[in-house]
Amino acid sequence: MNYMELVKKSVSNAWNYKFLWLFGFFVSVSDGFGGFQWSKDKIDVGDWADRCDFGWFSIDPAILILLAMAAFAVWILFWFMSVLCEGSLIHGISRKELNLPVAFADCWSFGLGKFFRLFGIILLATLVVLFAIFSLLVFIVPSYFASVALGVILTILAIPILIVIILVAVCVEGWAIRFAVLNDERWLDAIGKGWHLFQHNIGKTLAVAFSSFLAQLVMWLILIIAMLILAIPFILVGVASLWLGLIPGIGLGLLVVILSSAFFGTFASSVWTLGFMQMTGLAGPLAAEVADTTPPAAE
Repeated sequence: MNYMELVKKSVSNAWNYKFLWLFGFFVSVSDGFGGFQWSKDKIDVGDWADRCDFGWFSIDPAILILLAMAAFAVWILFWFMSVLCEGSLIHGISRKELNLPVAFADCWSFGLGKFFRLFGIILLATLVVLFAIFSLLVFIVPSYFASVALGVILTILAIPILIVIILVAVCVEGWAIRFAVLNDERWLDAIGKGWHLFQHNIGKTLAVAFSSFLAQLVMWLILIIAMLILAIPFILVGVASLWLGLIPGIGLGLLVVILSSAFFGTFASSVWTLGFMQMTGLAGPLAAEVADTTPPAAE
């Protein structure tokens, strides 16, 4: 497998087929959302009201609670959209790779049809990672009460274990959702086949994951440098008028980040999808459709 060619073709797919960017945006953004972390002092009811009064600005604690609930609801919506868009994106990329006709409505409809299969796969992978984190915390946190040094040592030992668990879960999930989408496997069967493919192709799977990660890291670094250069005129304008430089600068920055996230989400899905197709070949309905559209060989 030529991994450099895989990256080049995925960049081409992400750039040329911009109608897939909407799906790529939700896949990329939802993967980047973090959880809510609250320390004990942040939820201390005794000084809650004081923390909401900043002198020049104060807000009702009930409003903060409503905003937090609204943010959580938005996160759930994005997560559901990411599941739907994952199937749509894989479907669109695979058909483009095989020169089959594809349209936005077709991708959307296909993603809806595979939603519950992908929901089961992604939810199970998420629960595995959360269970691993919880188990390690239950094991490590009490050790800090016995000895800080022991707690630090156990934490250092636990981090590589957690990284391995997350990496395996991500890789198996990546193959499983493609078995479900491209080979029309049921979600439990897809997980089993995803594990089997990973187990027998660990090197290739890690190479695909590393290629995707490294390429995105380089592209993000280039984007950050470009945005810093782009920000210079707005900073100069902001010296004369803060709001005149700040508002358009933030607006343009958000637009660049949204478009870049859509591009990177499409790129990453393309890397995994093309890698899967090269490793497994074609099967299921997609293989039958390709066979139907292939002209018969001349006698």
